[in-house]
Amino acid sequence: MSQEVRGNDAPFILNAVERAIIRVPRSSHHGLTRRPTAVKIAGRTYLDLSLLTDIDMSRLPEVVLAARLYHLAYTHRAMTVTGQCALWAHGYASVPRIPALTVTSSTSSRSIRLPAVSVGTHHFEPITITPSRVRRLPPTTDARGLLIESPEAAQITVARTSPNPKATFTQLCMIGNAFTHFDNFHLKDSRRHEKYWKELLSAELTRLGNSVRGRSQAQWIITHADAGCASPGEARVLYELCAAGLTGMRTQVEVHTRGRRYFIDCAFTAEKVGIEFDGRAKYGDDARSIHASLSRERERQRHLEAEGWHIIRVGWHDLDHPDELVAQVRAALAARLG
Repeated sequence: MSQEVRGNDAPFILNAVERAIIRVPRSSHHGLTRRPTAVKIAGRTYLDLSLLTDIDMSRLPEVVLAARLYHLAYTHRAMTVTGQCALWAHGYASVPRIPALTVTSSTSSRSIRLPAVSVGTHHFEPITITPSRVRRLPPTTDARGLLIESPEAAQITVARTSPNPKATFTQLCMIGNAFTHFDNFHLKDSRRHEKYWKELLSAELTRLGNSVRGRSQAQWIITHADAGCASPGEARVLYELCAAGLTGMRTQVEVHTRGRRYFIDCAFTAEKVGIEFDGRAKYGDDARSIHASLSRERERQRHLEAEGWHIIRVGWHDLDHPDELVAQVRAALAARLG
């Protein structure tokens, strides 16, 4: 899992690619291949690069993914895009950033081979897609001509099937933060939106039945995921605490002191133990910004400590040794109770 998990502009790319897709009859193949801006995607599907002037060529991997999706939409109409690929198409963060092309079908599980694609000096390897066979397709949305698993269904698919629950937990926290438009200054509304988000996920998991593969993993993630996590680092901290069996922590805990209002990333309010994640984005990019940010953080910490809070600061390097982090938190809690 990368240290930054954000949303994406896949909807914009899909819109542009949809306009640039060319489907031609067999008799037109020869003439089209001589058009310099026409790139063959597969079969009778071409992409006219001259219509993609608003997309930087650094986005070619996403452009090719989108074009392959449209090719499948033309040639295999009974298939639905699922999982990470569906989340990507909806504009949510996917893991990895350019996801594998995954589909499900109620009629066939026969593998589909898509050929290599070359765009100038860029070469994209051929791929083989094997649809997962299901009795009935998941809830879908028709987005820009593509059948895509609904956002909540895609989240559950990922939560059930991921071999890396830590990464998936972080991803879903980030999706929850985006879905709820979580705002520390409107916590009541944000928590109400978070409840609705979790109800959607729970309803989708219930729809799949008790015997569906990966149900327990998905249920754990739904239960513990928190839309208040404002960064992947904060979500990772919460994951380690939950995975260690700790309870009673809350995110974005509001503290008023000395005429100021602060929000602690994660806190045990009864024991007044707070955990702050120090990510790179918090401090800025240049020396002046970093110096000013560090000064504000020191003042903030002094004010919180004056109110009786014990603050544990965590960085990415600490998450490489989660047992040590958990031990530090346990020790702080024990000292407060002792």
